[in-house]
Amino acid sequence: MKVSTLAAAQVGLLNMLPAAAEYVWPSKYDAMEDLLVLQSGYIRHGFFDGVEPCTRSPSPERQTAAEWIRTAFHDMATHDKASGTGGLDASIQFETNRAENAGDAFNGTFGFTNGYYSVRTSAADLIALATVIAVGNCGGPKIPLRVGRVDATEGGVLGVPEPQQDLDTHKRMFAKAGFNTEDMIAMVACGHTMGGVHGKTFPEITENANETNVVHFDSTEATFDRTVATEYLDGTTQNPLVVAHNDTLNSDKRIFAADNNVTMKALASDKKTFQSMCSDILARMIDTVPSTVTLSEPLEPTPLKPYITSFALTNATHITVTGRIRLLTTQERVDDERVTLTYAPRSEPAANATLDTTIVANPATFVLGQSYGIFGELFKWHEFSFAMPASTSIKNFNVTVSRISTGEQTHYDNAGHGYVLDDTVLYQDAQSCRVNTDTTIVAAVRKSVVDAGTPVVAKVARKYNKQGTMVPAFAMEEWNGEVGEVVGDYVFVTMKGTQEGVSFNTHFDLVAGEHTNEYLPMNVMDTRKCAAF
Repeated sequence: MKVSTLAAAQVGLLNMLPAAAEYVWPSKYDAMEDLLVLQSGYIRHGFFDGVEPCTRSPSPERQTAAEWIRTAFHDMATHDKASGTGGLDASIQFETNRAENAGDAFNGTFGFTNGYYSVRTSAADLIALATVIAVGNCGGPKIPLRVGRVDATEGGVLGVPEPQQDLDTHKRMFAKAGFNTEDMIAMVACGHTMGGVHGKTFPEITENANETNVVHFDSTEATFDRTVATEYLDGTTQNPLVVAHNDTLNSDKRIFAADNNVTMKALASDKKTFQSMCSDILARMIDTVPSTVTLSEPLEPTPLKPYITSFALTNATHITVTGRIRLLTTQERVDDERVTLTYAPRSEPAANATLDTTIVANPATFVLGQSYGIFGELFKWHEFSFAMPASTSIKNFNVTVSRISTGEQTHYDNAGHGYVLDDTVLYQDAQSCRVNTDTTIVAAVRKSVVDAGTPVVAKVARKYNKQGTMVPAFAMEEWNGEVGEVVGDYVFVTMKGTQEGVSFNTHFDLVAGEHTNEYLPMNVMDTRKCAAF
């Protein structure tokens, strides 16, 4: 997003970001955007840890980055474009015992992505993200990431291409999924620029069943580059799917030559062409989804994004808001920016009362208060905490970023909506707790809502194991609220239930009629005793 700025001293007005281009907070895709861009630094999710360095392997004969790409291809490959079924839907989780899906790659991939799986980060979206991160972190191009994939609830049809099949069969299989011959060649070549064939899984190809034996597709197996194409064309390749003694198994040899090497010559021509072609075909691969699924626009780093870590009743008269502002910046500007919040009260203060609605966010300092992405993104965090009278409370806030050295300012108003905070249902983190499996969730709900008879519930995601797959699932259940103590304009409502096992990456929503407080983390309450207000 391009932000135009002018010196405030010259114009006396704050600049507005183009409304059509602005990010609107909160978004149901916030969690996926965090996983995409926050890789290292102060606040990090570290999804790239699984492929950093790119030689990283769970065992000597394996390479995680190549396994992540292979998982996406095998999951997508059985798509039927005509019927709109199959595609990247995580059905591979149920299909790992099939001969066409031999090897440890798929459960190895889920063994990592399960750590990020939640009600807003589907297993299928995580497979797509894994492809983007594996390619981008290992020297490859930036692949656009669209999200919104829906996980399959059972295995799909057979039909992943196998080495012993002839060229016409492979053409038909790719065509069924919506890809022509040139697409097939590019997808296989781009997918085979990393990793190799494992003797343990395919001894008939490697001619060596040693458990640690692996024959690589090219001589730079840990780098996403065009060597797979250049070595094939100049005759130096050791790609086991090109030079196997049993020519029946040389599927790459047949596929690469399917258009008289036109596509392979294009891929080998130069780095820019290779990266462009691979970015295009791999984006189309991960965007191949069932026709019932609508994907988002490609995620881009949000220029400015708020995070509310606590919004709660402090006492009978005051509410406290604590959080962070994540600002996309540059090395030149990172220490030259000041972030200020200006909030609008929910109710006007009493006559002659003064209300300071301007809050300065302080730059975070631990590990420089900076976070980094793998595509050069740099974020600076600015933190705030402020109390306000419960009688006036807060409706929304806007953010101003000022350049200290020049005075220029940029105003963020969330596409004209303001960054909205609904104070109707406040989550009382300090009073909520979990002892063994017994969980207590406390909300402060406006007395007017409770008096109107509106039920208050916690919609809790319960994680459970599914048969036939190592990927867990979530079941939503409602915990009914019990009305308790009146505190000023609020009533404390308590919801109790049990959460067995680890609650990591489980969340809940607080709901009172049309008012919600969503995607609150359950794990922060682990083993904590209940505290009095």
